[in-house]
Amino acid sequence: MFRLDKTAGKKVKLGQETLAFVYRQTQPFDKRISAIEFLRKQVHGTQSRLQRVYRIIKLTDL
Repeated sequence: MFRLDKTAGKKVKLGQETLAFVYRQTQPFDKRISAIEFLRKQVHGTQSRLQRVYRIIKLTDL
């Protein structure tokens, strides 16, 4: 089971962003989405979609 690592990031005040954040915000939308897809593939492999999980629940008469 994965747990959220709260030490991996930190809060910063508006206007005190890092240069990396400012650089990413100046990039076009499609380039930012491509970077997210690259990171997703590193974690989940080449699986094109996330797995779907569903459960069928029979409702009883009320």
